[in-house]
Amino acid sequence: MNENNNMSYAQAMARLEEIMNSIQSGALDIDSLAGVLKEADEIIKFCKNKLYKVDEEVKALLQNMAEE
Repeated sequence: MNENNNMSYAQAMARLEEIMNSIQSGALDIDSLAGVLKEADEIIKFCKNKLYKVDEEVKALLQNMAEE
C-alpha cells in the first residue's frame, strides 16, 4: 500500500477499474489473482479512509459556517 499513499482518489478509482476489467476479461492467471485482489483490497481501504476524512472535513466546515 505504500505506493498507494501518494495516489489521489481519482487515481485509486482508475486503478480499481483496471483491476476489475482485468478480472472480468480473464486476463489474469491464477498465480497473479491473489496479489491483484490484495492490491484491490488495499486500494478500497485507502478510498474508504479518504472519503471518511473528506466527510469529516466537510461536516466541520458546514458546522463552522452555520455558527458564523
